[in-house]
Amino acid sequence: MTRIRRLPDHLVNKIAAGEVVERPASVVKELVENAIDAEGATITVDLKDAGRQLIRVSDDGTGMTPDEVDLALTRHATSKLAVDSDLEAIATLGFRGEALPAICAVTRFSVLSCERGSDTGTLVRGEGGAIAEKLLLAASPGTIVEAQDLFFNTPARLKFLKSAQAELAQAQRLVQAIALAHPEIHFRVTHNGKPVLSAPRAGTLRDRLGAIVGFEQASKMLEVHGSLSGVTVSGLIAPPQLSRGNRDAITLIVNGRPVRDTLLTQALLDAYRPLLARDQFPVALLRIDLPSREVDVNVHPTKAWVRFRAPRLVQEALFTAVQAALRSPRVVQSQQGLSVEGRSADWGSAGATSPPMETAGPTTGQPGLFAEAPAAFAGPRFGTVVGQLQDTFIVAASEEEVFFIDQHVAHERVLFERLQRALRGSPLPSQELLFAQPLELAPGQVELIEEWAPVLVELGFALEGFGGSTVLLRAVPSLLKGAEPRRLIEGLLDEVSASRRDETAPLLHRALAFVACRAAIKAHAPLQREEMGRLLGDLSATETPYFCPHGRPIVSRLSLREIKRELGRTW
Repeated sequence: MTRIRRLPDHLVNKIAAGEVVERPASVVKELVENAIDAEGATITVDLKDAGRQLIRVSDDGTGMTPDEVDLALTRHATSKLAVDSDLEAIATLGFRGEALPAICAVTRFSVLSCERGSDTGTLVRGEGGAIAEKLLLAASPGTIVEAQDLFFNTPARLKFLKSAQAELAQAQRLVQAIALAHPEIHFRVTHNGKPVLSAPRAGTLRDRLGAIVGFEQASKMLEVHGSLSGVTVSGLIAPPQLSRGNRDAITLIVNGRPVRDTLLTQALLDAYRPLLARDQFPVALLRIDLPSREVDVNVHPTKAWVRFRAPRLVQEALFTAVQAALRSPRVVQSQQGLSVEGRSADWGSAGATSPPMETAGPTTGQPGLFAEAPAAFAGPRFGTVVGQLQDTFIVAASEEEVFFIDQHVAHERVLFERLQRALRGSPLPSQELLFAQPLELAPGQVELIEEWAPVLVELGFALEGFGGSTVLLRAVPSLLKGAEPRRLIEGLLDEVSASRRDETAPLLHRALAFVACRAAIKAHAPLQREEMGRLLGDLSATETPYFCPHGRPIVSRLSLREIKRELGRTW
């Protein structure tokens, strides 16, 4: 049997390197973050063979003394932590005291550093974590770290690197994200001697973004500003029509640190989702700033992930700030110019029409199925009703297009926005059940219902008796009085549980979408032409007539011009 033994230092260093150094981009990240913490105003990254042959990071920061250079190359040595309490409020980027020795353990390295105010620097060379020589020589203030032949002594790990193009792209994206987080610093990146990124110091985030992705795109971005209980969200987002087919254009920065956070990304998507199809993703650069004690950055060796003390609050702040930015007139007006096969289609501006006249106010009784016909000056967004297809789709046509509108999701959008307006004044009207319905709940569900009781009251639900596993349902929203109460509350619990699991959009948004979905007309329900016309009028007057609250598309369109072309018509 193999006995327990202490690992030799060189093997310990290789294991530590495996935690921190995954690829060339990992080395770039650690060295650039150290340069930022050293107050460098200009940081240059030079790469050869995508970083596998050489990674050189130079800065003009504070530099190090000869003794500090020695300490910097040993494990668990740092200038950024002094006492235990410092771990609870980390304000720097690099802090673990592991990165530099871990990098040196798998490279042939050199470190040249000169303290500010001195003209003599310290040069240290070595390989595999062992120092071969140390010299004093003339140097400019700052630090230059070179890492050559990455993984030269761990060839098995070298085989797992991707192609040079993929590794270079990853390193570029990483430096780009860091540059966006620190517009006050001048960043330069070269590859095989050729410049691949130049970001001069910028006065504003928009200027920095323009230098990296182009000023034309940066000029189209929307400003984001919001604050909630000490959490500040700022940055730039693109209008929905500039969306992408992947998440690569989403950059999240927490207290100056680019991070990956699944739940924050989902909160961003939920804020956009009524305006985007599910296979589209926004372009966003968002900064989240909060007290250092409210975020733990020491949960991952590479510090790419963070943990929040109050994650739901941070997600709520981001969701609210982004939604506020998306209400900009620039977003509303852009809906008029959605392109269909190279030409402009006038869909009207969301929210430009007058609000529908409801047959019954939401606070005085159950609203009618549809609003009264909109005023003539509202302008038909979807043309004139032609008929109904399979008792599910409303067919309408204008002079240029044919529209197919899913009646269920269209009515869901109408009811959702109507309920949103109604909630601004008072709770939704409820319908008391003739007999209270006892509901046996699974473990944990009672606590969920009790926790969200205030929100449920606003929606028109009345529940009581939280002492055991059974609760009494005494009232439901008026819109849902015909629904089977037990299935209704089971569906609501699914919504609550999903909100708890995902920690994404506010529960109120989910719950309103739930109520609207249950109350909306269903597929295979025949409608009179007048009813179809009123529904399309109501839909035209909504702020988001293209997607339901769950993100499903409402309208499909066909161009009459294309139909005529296929049939050989020239008129």
